[in-house]
Amino acid sequence: MANEYVKQGVLGIEQTNNRIQLNQISLLSALLVLATIARIFVAFRYEINWDEFFYLSLIYKFTNNDLYASLQTFHVHFFTWLTWITSNEVNQIISARLIMLLLQVGTVFIIYRISCRYLNKPAALFAALSYFAVSYNIRMGASFRADPLATFCLMASLDLILTKCINHKRALLAGSLIAISMMITIKSSLYLPTFFFITVALLLVSDKNKIDWQKIMMIIAASICTFSLLYLYHKSSISVIDTTKAMNTISDSFDKTISHYQLLPRERYLFNSFKLDIVYWLVLLYGLKTVCLNLYVPTILSRQASMILLSLILPLCSVLFYRNAFPYFYPFMLAPASIICGVAWHSIQWNKHRFKESVAITSFVMFLFGLSIIYNGFIVPHKKNLDRQRELIEVVHRAFPKPMPYFDRCSMIASFPQVGFFMSTWGVDDYTDNNQPILKSAVIEQTPPFFIANIGSLDIEQQTATPYIKQYAILTEDRETLKNNYIHHWGELYVAGKRLYLTQETLEFSITIPGFYTLESSSKAAIDGTALTPGDSIFLDSGNHVIESEFKNENYTLRWGDRLYRPTYQPEDRAIFSGF
Repeated sequence: MANEYVKQGVLGIEQTNNRIQLNQISLLSALLVLATIARIFVAFRYEINWDEFFYLSLIYKFTNNDLYASLQTFHVHFFTWLTWITSNEVNQIISARLIMLLLQVGTVFIIYRISCRYLNKPAALFAALSYFAVSYNIRMGASFRADPLATFCLMASLDLILTKCINHKRALLAGSLIAISMMITIKSSLYLPTFFFITVALLLVSDKNKIDWQKIMMIIAASICTFSLLYLYHKSSISVIDTTKAMNTISDSFDKTISHYQLLPRERYLFNSFKLDIVYWLVLLYGLKTVCLNLYVPTILSRQASMILLSLILPLCSVLFYRNAFPYFYPFMLAPASIICGVAWHSIQWNKHRFKESVAITSFVMFLFGLSIIYNGFIVPHKKNLDRQRELIEVVHRAFPKPMPYFDRCSMIASFPQVGFFMSTWGVDDYTDNNQPILKSAVIEQTPPFFIANIGSLDIEQQTATPYIKQYAILTEDRETLKNNYIHHWGELYVAGKRLYLTQETLEFSITIPGFYTLESSSKAAIDGTALTPGDSIFLDSGNHVIESEFKNENYTLRWGDRLYRPTYQPEDRAIFSGF
């Protein structure tokens, strides 16, 4: 009789625990669904970053046989279809974001799969939710960059290596995925210490999960062979102008992003994340403490599992020295670390003595994660939307129906050939150090009929709300060239033109950018002997020209194009890029 009561008591406890777990699974799954819906909204509405436009421009360079970089451009083979679906670059990036979102959902599923090997199901779901609820991840985790592609490949390879029985096929596939991620971005090497320490744990620490040297060599061989084959294939499909460029790219990347002897080079973004995602960091810290304790006294985790989970924090450590640890980098480095958040949940006790305390803690954490998802997934994209960007690009395409050379910060009109240089912090640093007037040379040699002042230093007439930041300043010689050859057109758009003020009957002026020019004035004039009324157009070649008028002290504007399209209104006074 006593045994029956004991059995009934045990059965009752199991039923209660199962009910608790089912409730947890339901709530965590609901938040994951909400986070996914938020990301769809972000993909369609959130402001496009300059890096995304640049990433798109590489695809156009590839299709136009104008791509010469053989490293970190492998994504072009996956996205050539973007150039066919629409003429507006904003819509193309939205389409690409949806693909990146699928990859990020795949990354979250992999986080869940790996977590399930060491933790209970609610804890595994919580690890996935933790990753999905980080503010930077919500807004930039599925942006059109290398990071979502590389993160998925690296996490998938980790999943294959950590399977209970890694066979030859999985070893080869894991190595191939590592190679693909390295072709996509060199920063994938930041995961290599994690792979190394996981291998050590699987080799040296006795547990049910083991790996032999044969599988390790297969993974390494598959990585090297696949990378070599992909590199040769990619190099043969593009216009590589310098066979040493790949090595220079690796060397420059290392010098610029790692070998700079500065601790926390992007501390502003890290500390901002501490404020926005304080719950995530506290949960991660608690999970990390639990893993470290289990290394010495295994209780809820084996020693091998503790070593493996501890190695997952290593990509996050790169924030201490990696120069480009901008917000979009956080989804890349937090993917493996978020599994440790699941350890924090797994360690929570649900017995009758701690039940209320555990419910309060988990409810509070899930509530704040939900707030983060709602705020960063719906409110921020509504405020920082891409409407201004889409509107500007539509105006450019209507004013210039055919591709024209131009310059801007980031190849915003990716379907047009961009001259000049990519004005990232890295690009501007090199430009300033070299002290060469690149924009002046581009204007003279390639005669771009327009440029876009989507960075404050290009806004030569201060017509837009894009802030001027000193670190992005252009050389005085370049700025004077822009002032002498371009006039404001609409929003951030400047076109070739001249503003002429006649104090006498004739005035000599020079044209650098040839083409039709439309006369804008309140009176008639003659250019090179051709009589013009306001609104008339005349073709002007490069060189000196003469304007004549019987009216003195009169202003005349020559605007490139034959009555070039310009909306009757100016856009709202809001920066085209508001930053991270």
